[in-house]
Amino acid sequence: MLLNYYYTINDQQTEGETTRFYVTLNKDCEIYKGHFPGMPVTPGVCNIQMIKECIEQLTGKRLLLEYIAQCKLTTLITPQQYPELQICIHLSEQNDSQVKTKATIGQNEEEYLTFKGEYKILNELTTSI
Repeated sequence: MLLNYYYTINDQQTEGETTRFYVTLNKDCEIYKGHFPGMPVTPGVCNIQMIKECIEQLTGKRLLLEYIAQCKLTTLITPQQYPELQICIHLSEQNDSQVKTKATIGQNEEEYLTFKGEYKILNELTTSI
């Protein structure tokens, strides 16, 4: 879990079917020492994990990523240039075993990453933020 290690959630707001998570990246996180020394860059896999963890907070369910239909990175996200991010989650379909989502990571109206994917529901979350 990257929450409270790699990033923190500062706020969460829902409007209609979209929930925005306002997060701060931890620029001192060990991950950045290896990715990359002297020029820290958020790893794509960490961006996808942040999306998953936000969906888990939203649904109260532990999830397993099953399928990525689309993942497009349009901006290099660094903790120095973009320490504050918005993760926008739109659950397009949810049932007892699966969650389908569209998500973006960015700031204001700018999108740095767009994502569409499906998650398998494992069980209830035992902890929350």
